[in-house]
Amino acid sequence: MTPVKRGRAWRPGKQQRRVDNAARRLAEKEALRIPWPQLLKARELYVKWQAFVYWVRAIEEAEGHLPQWLFQAVNKRCPGFQRFEQQRRGNFPRSSSPRWCRLEQWVNERIFAKPRREGWMNAVGYYAVRDLAALRVEAYWYYCERHWMQKKPASYPSFLEWRKAAQRAADEVFDTFETTDELRGLIKLSPRVSPRTLSRTVDQYVEWQVFAHWVRIVFDRENHLPNTVRRELRQRCPGFLETVASSSSGEGKGPEELFDLLLCWVEEHEFARPRAEGWLPVLFYQARLYPRYQRAVDYWRHNAFRPNQQRISDSSFERWKVALDSYSVGPGEA
Repeated sequence: MTPVKRGRAWRPGKQQRRVDNAARRLAEKEALRIPWPQLLKARELYVKWQAFVYWVRAIEEAEGHLPQWLFQAVNKRCPGFQRFEQQRRGNFPRSSSPRWCRLEQWVNERIFAKPRREGWMNAVGYYAVRDLAALRVEAYWYYCERHWMQKKPASYPSFLEWRKAAQRAADEVFDTFETTDELRGLIKLSPRVSPRTLSRTVDQYVEWQVFAHWVRIVFDRENHLPNTVRRELRQRCPGFLETVASSSSGEGKGPEELFDLLLCWVEEHEFARPRAEGWLPVLFYQARLYPRYQRAVDYWRHNAFRPNQQRISDSSFERWKVALDSYSVGPGEA
């Protein structure tokens, strides 16, 4: 049996890092223009549609054309695609692009017309393609493409079967996917938790991040913990204040140190299951891609680096959450 060739441990060069940073900054600016639930919904939809395009692409490239049964499946899922394709052929008669490319164009123009029109499509794409579910499907597509080109399967899986196969695929499938070692490790870890459990746990973790940023900004501004914050901490994190006070370096901690200590306490007391089951890094990675997580950071910066119009300690955590969730900026302000 021929040994599987491992994918190159890719590291971005200086130019690539500059491009990635520019893409990140653009995505963050666009994301601030819209409510974060709207971005989250569009991002999740993009991940699903991108998986469908990868499935069609894998079969078309293996066959050298789009089989009739697959064309029918595409038309069923994508009403109007056939007419769209005919129009494209009329407009670009010399184009030799594969049909999956036109499918991808249809998805971008029809399904994501609103974010394209309103100018936040870069944010959708940036966060979607970095989602672990999207990366796992992309890596599985690469594996299928390579193997199906060598030997066609007796029959091709349905889209639902193909997506399940990507979720259940053995770790060796991802060894040939060129990415960083860290990201490949996260892709392999991701099946340890079901998508539903991960989504629910990410929601919980991000809620804690929002709380921690509220504590931080109040301490930042007041230079102490007001009674409002102490009551919330005692209710939500019993024993945390006592632990900080009894530690050898408990006195004189700044906002950043207290913020870090609070997150450590939360991870230890509220997320013991992902730690025990080995998918805590997956939780952290997915949480950082969650639009509300970034919104919490942005809203904290918004309050930290501007004149305070009212004492933050006068605002409860619930009011802080409402303000954070409704926070957005215009195109010129982002």
